[in-house]
Amino acid sequence: MSVNQDENTWELTLEGTQEGTEDDLKLIFFDTSSILGEPMVEREFIDSVIENTKKYDNYSIFRNLKKIISDKGQDMSDRAIWALLGIVKQNNQKIGLLLGSLPESLHIIACWPRILTDQLRGDPTLIDHILENFVNNAEFWKQVDLIIGFQ
Repeated sequence: MSVNQDENTWELTLEGTQEGTEDDLKLIFFDTSSILGEPMVEREFIDSVIENTKKYDNYSIFRNLKKIISDKGQDMSDRAIWALLGIVKQNNQKIGLLLGSLPESLHIIACWPRILTDQLRGDPTLIDHILENFVNNAEFWKQVDLIIGFQ
């Protein structure tokens, strides 16, 4: 996959099933600040997603976020940053949000894949529907994974 050098991207490395690097998965998230500004969500959002992992079989938590490289090239792996990944049941579209923790809220940092960036550019209110579906519409998703760091 080629990434336009003008795009601000975040690189996530997820640990595979084996320790080491052979089966690690790298995801490129696209910074959303130029599209959405600095969107915040209430801290209860992540609590609701965690609650959904207890209620629904299609929601899971994985502690395999190995490395986070910011759009500025900084290693942010020691920060409170989560990836929330979902697969839409209807069309198998993959959706990912990168969320950073602030004292009172969460900040939406970036999204994945590029097609979602393009969709948000066309309709920024789409983010509200995505967030709503993550917490209140488990049937919308084939699979939802909350990816957190090793710490």
